[in-house]
Amino acid sequence: MNEIENISLEELRNEIIQFNNDMNVQKLENLYHSKSFSEIIGVSRKELVHSNFIAWILNENESHSLGKFPIQKFLELLVIYSKEIQLKKHKELFDTIIVSDYKLSDLQIETEKSITNIGRVDIFIESSISYLGKEKKLKIVVENKVGTKEHSDQTTKYFNHFDSTKQQDDIILYVFLTPISGIELIELTEPECSSKEFIQINYQSMVDFLFEPAIKKNIPDRTKTIITEYLQSLSQPTLDKDEEEFKQGIIMALGTDERNLLTKFWDKNQKLILAALYAISSDPEQDKDVRDNATTALANLSNSNKDRSLYSISYNGNKEIEKIKKSDIGLSTVNILDTHDLINEETFKFLRTDKTCSFQLLKKIEEVTENEKKYGKYRVNLEPELVFNNNEYFVARNWGKQNTDKFIKKMTKKFDGLKYENHN
Repeated sequence: MNEIENISLEELRNEIIQFNNDMNVQKLENLYHSKSFSEIIGVSRKELVHSNFIAWILNENESHSLGKFPIQKFLELLVIYSKEIQLKKHKELFDTIIVSDYKLSDLQIETEKSITNIGRVDIFIESSISYLGKEKKLKIVVENKVGTKEHSDQTTKYFNHFDSTKQQDDIILYVFLTPISGIELIELTEPECSSKEFIQINYQSMVDFLFEPAIKKNIPDRTKTIITEYLQSLSQPTLDKDEEEFKQGIIMALGTDERNLLTKFWDKNQKLILAALYAISSDPEQDKDVRDNATTALANLSNSNKDRSLYSISYNGNKEIEKIKKSDIGLSTVNILDTHDLINEETFKFLRTDKTCSFQLLKKIEEVTENEKKYGKYRVNLEPELVFNNNEYFVARNWGKQNTDKFIKKMTKKFDGLKYENHN
């Protein structure tokens, strides 16, 4: 923080000049100063609007000329983000989805489907599906949350209703769609809703796996314009909204080009951004909630920039590994345990399934999602990092401070003699 407080006027002037001449800044100004159509008419954060768009693009009978491509990509997305409970339950179906060895027919999609005494399902999808010589009725129940959390255990009510009325040939998938970030999503060990039968996905995954690939298809310009407008509405902060759920300036998702621009923007203008936040946080003319938000953002950014924590690990008094980064703490711990023959059936199960941290420590390569590969959560391009019972596993990386503290606490409690030292 002192570095920000002591920035000279000359330095500040130079930073502002560089900022104004930055091509990335000019591109971002053009992007964020133009409103999407949904923003112009004031519906960019209405759940029904998003549900209607998703229903439109998933429906092969609509005029977008994308055919079955969107619904096929949507099904792949559900497989990618399924947890163990769904992967076991729908293994045959999910395997055929991954290899595209199935056929859909009689696709019907409805928004705001009314269920008596239960509520309204945001998006309800129904289709006949044939695979492996079987003919089934596929139903997908989507609970869509844009700015609010689940209330009244709605997902549990939906699951109980559809499960109790399920026919013999029905396959029902439950989806919880939210605007959390990609990093938050891949670190979840279970969905955030009350029913754990739901598969949680986010708007960013819809952008990455469905909307952006759709734009690259050979489709009419009108369809490209509609999807592009929708992508822009997802990326706009909602700082001007009065509703409580939108006061955090929520961005629902970013396109690839926009994300790259913003990353370059941050890399080149960190000092100026931090100085601006400091000025706002200490300006008595600003509203208190604005000052508080700026103070919180400044503290988080400053802590993340300064957090260069290095850890040493010892076992039974002997220092095994010295001064490793947080990103390697999981791998280093697993290596020490393996070296000392501390990984047996019981401890392996603990390492594989314990949910103290918000993600899975060990995964097989086929369990690692595309987003986890993309963000380097598991380094599957390297050699397997643990082999147990002839199965190969990779160890989670990208540890935040909170998960690092949780991990250290659970490991020292489980394994006597294991000690960690923070050199920060």
